[in-house]
Amino acid sequence: MRAIYRITTPDALIVRPLDSMTAIFQKSSGMTHIVADPVPAIVDVMADDALEISQVVGRLTDQYDIEDGDDAENIVAARLEELCQLGLADRVSVT
Repeated sequence: MRAIYRITTPDALIVRPLDSMTAIFQKSSGMTHIVADPVPAIVDVMADDALEISQVVGRLTDQYDIEDGDDAENIVAARLEELCQLGLADRVSVT
């Protein structure tokens, strides 16, 4: 099974770098989340698209200096699940 994720209302997020961390303010909830890499990059490459984990990794590989592979997919999967728990992403379907 492959899950498909999307960032929850990306236009309702304000993303600001803070040295080695990044603040993400979610307008709808009024909450600010402090996150570390690779979360800001994941949010950036997903934009308004609903993507499978492998597609997110592919975009990260194209735009950033990371290696593709099982480790990258496991890391992205874990971060996407964390984003879902924070209300910043949704798992929209499982195929």
